[in-house]
Amino acid sequence: MKQLLLLVSILLITICGFAQTSDFPIGARSAGMANASVTLTDIWAVHHNQAALVGLEQAGVAAYYENRFLLSNLNLQGATAVLPTPKAGVFGLTYARFGNKLYNQSRYSLAYGKRLWKFLSVGLQLSYLNTHIEENYGDRHSFIAEIGLLSQVTPKFRIGFHAFNLTRTKLADAYSERVPMNFRLGAQYDFSEKVKVAIEAEKDLELPAVFKAGIEYFPAKIFAIRVGIGTQPFHADFGLGLKLKNLHFDIAGSVHPVLGFSPKASLAYRFSVFKNK
Repeated sequence: MKQLLLLVSILLITICGFAQTSDFPIGARSAGMANASVTLTDIWAVHHNQAALVGLEQAGVAAYYENRFLLSNLNLQGATAVLPTPKAGVFGLTYARFGNKLYNQSRYSLAYGKRLWKFLSVGLQLSYLNTHIEENYGDRHSFIAEIGLLSQVTPKFRIGFHAFNLTRTKLADAYSERVPMNFRLGAQYDFSEKVKVAIEAEKDLELPAVFKAGIEYFPAKIFAIRVGIGTQPFHADFGLGLKLKNLHFDIAGSVHPVLGFSPKASLAYRFSVFKNK
């Protein structure tokens, strides 16, 4: 019976896409925009594009939770902390876990972002990935490298690029299976302080290309409305955001045409460390 549950768990995770990539999409703000996130500057840039961390002016901590398709075995949790410094760049720590007791992946990462020139920033991340499978499979340990670039072409237009698993790390030495390698390229245009539009293309080396688009609208300074769509498979996303001084709360939902609804939420707290930055 336990072996059957293990098989079902792996099958569900594979169908839902997480077994295809260890690049967990985290953060309810970007989730509401179909994860068109490679150009977004917020605390969750530590997951999406480390080069975008350079836009942060305050330190912060944040937590995220997602229940994919309302199934108890498909939970994604994440936490992160970032520290901008006056001259040395921005440092980040992050943790993410997806799955259940029978099959799960956990990732621990150290991120860094630095502005090279006024118009160009670069980011790097090193991660330890643990893949756990019950029964006789045990744990598999991997190390992953990422790099991101962000170009502020004009005050309102930016382009972002991110590469995940540059070394094509093997998931296990005993097998030829590797941690997926993917690339993301996106653009963002800020029509005003109230309206931002982001588009993005993502390509895994072994999977069809994915296209995403999202819009963020602020009807009030403290309140945001977000919508997005994505492909492979097609999904519609929406979200809301609330800013209360240093506290940011975001919720989002994604609707899969077959598997249904996935609720997501994140909470972030920002604070100043260096007074004279």
